[in-house]
Amino acid sequence: MTRSFAHGNQAITVRDADAGPDLPHGGGSASIRPMAHPTRSMRPTFSPRTRRSELDATGWALPAPAWVRAVLWGSLVAVVSYVGGWAVAGQLRPGYDPRQQAISELFELGAPWASRGLLVASLLLSGVAFLALSPALHRTLPGRGLAGPLLVAIAGVGTLGVVAAPCTPGCPGAESSTVDLWHSITAGAGYTALAAAPLAFAWRLRQVEPVLARWSALIGGISAALFAVHTLDLGLLDEGVGQRVFNTVADAWYVLVVVWILARHARATR
Repeated sequence: MTRSFAHGNQAITVRDADAGPDLPHGGGSASIRPMAHPTRSMRPTFSPRTRRSELDATGWALPAPAWVRAVLWGSLVAVVSYVGGWAVAGQLRPGYDPRQQAISELFELGAPWASRGLLVASLLLSGVAFLALSPALHRTLPGRGLAGPLLVAIAGVGTLGVVAAPCTPGCPGAESSTVDLWHSITAGAGYTALAAAPLAFAWRLRQVEPVLARWSALIGGISAALFAVHTLDLGLLDEGVGQRVFNTVADAWYVLVVVWILARHARATR
């Protein structure tokens, strides 16, 4: 009977003779020979580029850890609070016309705190949520590319920027004052990133999650087109209506992707 096993970088072979009447335990011999190299099966394999050991066959990093789930739920709350914030604040401020006036006028310099405080709180929550959502999406979603997460982070910075630089009464535009210039820059950067992020993620997901990629491209395309109509002032929609429509369409993608991830997480933990 012959038995072979590995010990360190050596191969050991043991041959046992058949037991006879004078050899109750049998006879035998053993030989030891060095191995050319340890077999591949003996080596554990690790990826030096990622900690996502739980990647499934499609590239999703699931189940999502607790911090990712907290960020996802917090992002849902932030989006709802922002949309609800400008809707309620517009009703609280006397003489304010949401069809003609910008959202920024609700927290302009000198605005009543009934509207200004509500908008500032919701914007701060949204800005922080976007900054936290950026790494959460990058960690969890399949595919490669940093453009999408980077745009989400820029949207967060822009959102916090408009709070730091509120416009002067009436939001007259970038040419009016330095603070209006900074308000226009931060708002423009934030809105551009907000609308462009779904398109970047659509490209990232196109091969590994095509259904979500198509929805991302559709929502991102509509939001970008509406943003262009609003920015170029083509007169197709009233000032306040155009801003709220493209803003809400863009926000809808963030709700979609968060719900999508949470649903995938729920299936992965069953």
